Amino acid sequence: MRSFILRFLGFSRDIKLFLFYSLLANIGFGVYQLIFNLYLYELDFREDAIGLFSAIQTLAMAGTAISLGMLLRRFGTWRCIAGGVAIYGVACLGLALSSAGWLIAPLSALAGVGMAFIFTTTMPFLIEWARYDQRAEASAVAFSVIALAATLGALIGGVAPTLLAALPGVESGSAGAFRAVLLVGTVVTFCGLAPLLRMGDVRRGKPVAAHDAADVTESPADRRQSRRDLVVFVAVGGLMALGAGMVVPFYNVYLFTLGASARDVGFVYALGGLAAAVCGLWAPALSRRLGSLQAVLVVRSAGVPIYLLLILVPSYGIAVFAHLVRQTSIAMAWPIDSTFIAEVLPARHRAAIFGWRSGAWNLGWSVASLAGGWLIVVGGYNWPFLGFTVFSLAAAAVYYLYFGRHPKVRAGDVPSALPRHRRARAAAASPDVAVDREEEAPG
Repeated sequence: MRSFILRFLGFSRDIKLFLFYSLLANIGFGVYQLIFNLYLYELDFREDAIGLFSAIQTLAMAGTAISLGMLLRRFGTWRCIAGGVAIYGVACLGLALSSAGWLIAPLSALAGVGMAFIFTTTMPFLIEWARYDQRAEASAVAFSVIALAATLGALIGGVAPTLLAALPGVESGSAGAFRAVLLVGTVVTFCGLAPLLRMGDVRRGKPVAAHDAADVTESPADRRQSRRDLVVFVAVGGLMALGAGMVVPFYNVYLFTLGASARDVGFVYALGGLAAAVCGLWAPALSRRLGSLQAVLVVRSAGVPIYLLLILVPSYGIAVFAHLVRQTSIAMAWPIDSTFIAEVLPARHRAAIFGWRSGAWNLGWSVASLAGGWLIVVGGYNWPFLGFTVFSLAAAAVYYLYFGRHPKVRAGDVPSALPRHRRARAAAASPDVAVDREEEAPG
């Protein structure tokens, strides 16, 4: 832990400001994520309509994310992130003040545009601005901060409706109470602009990670391999989204159907965020021990038996545990596989890959949320839970089997992909790999 703290203190000022921005922006999103569907539910929208609004939002995210690489190259990471926060904040303000479906639909799309910039730019930002030797820790801290923000957002969202009921004309658990909480979350989101405005080199567009800017000349075979890698990585994201999109948009409503109150749901989401924040910090250690490929396989598959159990024994306790496991697996897996693909792909593909994966994720999510909402209305929650387990296993298997046979992995050129014992043998057999990596790290 002491070593980890020292590494955190070694982050640049702009990286620390980015983490603070991420905390504030994601607290606002955590409030929105918890409360908005409950707000719609109190406005007499059912799961099929909620799924439609979610699909509209995620389709807008997908379209924006796909063009992320071009936008980052044209405007830079700072302008894209700051613009995304402003767009998302304005959309959330409109959503909090709207009760008609014809207004909620386009505002959901606008919110999706802003969310694409907020969520998809995390890894491109860290790859561009963090030192090579700090990327694993920086990405783990960033995703843990996001999880911690979700915890705080859920706590605010769970407790605030009761507190705000003290206001004249506001009843606890009513649409008015939920609207007031959404406005509080919007204010917190706008506060995320403050640390962005205090950045230095990032605002001026002077990368500190310039050693990664230039690409090594690629042969035709290397280019074909890179295209295959990109397609598989994006496809894995789409598979994960098909599973998650059937469940996540409706999970707070599902807990409602099991007898939970808004306060209870808030505490459950807060607990999930806290577990993810703490466990996410161990992602680099798990990756070093198992290798990034085995680590992703284990973590991505962890929720499958719990959701199968939830189908057989639908109880509140198991539902809470399933949520905790899913949140933790997300916080641990994303920094591991994102850092891995940044090592495998040449630099010119890196901004595009996260945009395309986010696009595939959001496209899959939109389709799955539509299907999930319909399935829930027609036949309950068991079919979406089954879909989650099937697609989660498929994503983990495709990722492990394809990249496990990758030429760079088999040649030992990506040591982080290997378990500790195999990495040691590879280093002994080819010490130049370790030397090359050390020379890439500045200072």
